[in-house]
Amino acid sequence: MARDPGASGGTRVTLGRIASLTGVSISTVSRSLAGDERISLATREAVKRVAEQLGYVPDAAARSMRSRSTRTLGLMVGDFIDPLHALITASFERAARARGYTVVIATGFGDLELERAALRVFVEHRNDGVALLSTVIDPDEIRSVLRPDRLVLVQPEHLRLADAAAGMERGVITVDDVAGAGLAVDHLVGLGCRSIGYVGVGMIATNVRRRTAVELAVQAAGLPPARVFKAGPEGWRAPGTVAAQVARDRPDGLICYEDKLALALMDALRGFGIEVPRDLALIGFDGIPFAALARPRLTTIVTPMAEMGRLAVEMLLNSIDDGEVGPSVVLPVEFSIGESTQQRVAASI
Repeated sequence: MARDPGASGGTRVTLGRIASLTGVSISTVSRSLAGDERISLATREAVKRVAEQLGYVPDAAARSMRSRSTRTLGLMVGDFIDPLHALITASFERAARARGYTVVIATGFGDLELERAALRVFVEHRNDGVALLSTVIDPDEIRSVLRPDRLVLVQPEHLRLADAAAGMERGVITVDDVAGAGLAVDHLVGLGCRSIGYVGVGMIATNVRRRTAVELAVQAAGLPPARVFKAGPEGWRAPGTVAAQVARDRPDGLICYEDKLALALMDALRGFGIEVPRDLALIGFDGIPFAALARPRLTTIVTPMAEMGRLAVEMLLNSIDDGEVGPSVVLPVEFSIGESTQQRVAASI
């Protein structure tokens, strides 16, 4: 189809231009392009044909002002470098795109001021809904800035939400850290481990929840109290210090807050002559792809990363339709046995 010469030179094609060429009103053009069946099929097809010839592109800003919707969702991510966050983000973006939404993404890196700045960006862009992934900001502060009925928190790290037994707030998506920790402890006990440790990363909700669950599960198994090692927030980047602590007070089995930390620690322990699983059974948490690529392959608690991103979009869009955010959800985890405990399984049979 030939383009109308009047549309050249970068000039935006307007509804008025289409109306003048088709001999109908601007409102009829608008309704025809929207597929309004109150307009005759012949008129709708004529209008759409002329619009295509002119290369008409809808004015998204004007449309959003009329509909009070921007067709965008905001997503704040704790850390893009984290493969867990990257996979959840990818799932979120795919689910949003499938429903006709664009995603505005910001990163907080666990910094309170950066997270506050990202909230302002979401307000300025007038996103229809916002999800926050692994952020440390107080949920009450978030809700004072963003619409509470258009807000979903995925694995929030503010300490107020650390207690899994506390009344869950609406619009929160977490994984069953308590069940995951129980599976890990049961596995180690089944291998014959009698001294079990936990390596954590600091005062964030998920770490506190997992550490507490490990301690309680070890206690329930009738074993000595779990040994707690502190790697710090960035411990996986420089695991030498915590590896030295583990080497001095070596447990039979060790559960790490996350897979990144477990993989880094496994490598660092070799420098102290400790081989996994020969000398120590090691379990991670999250089930990132690198866990299956490591040698030995890592035993880990697998979290449903793709489901977390998809469900966050579903909850947001439902809240847009219903006027309130849905009840909170705790997603189940799975246990994946790798080689980091496998030899001990064989030895115990």
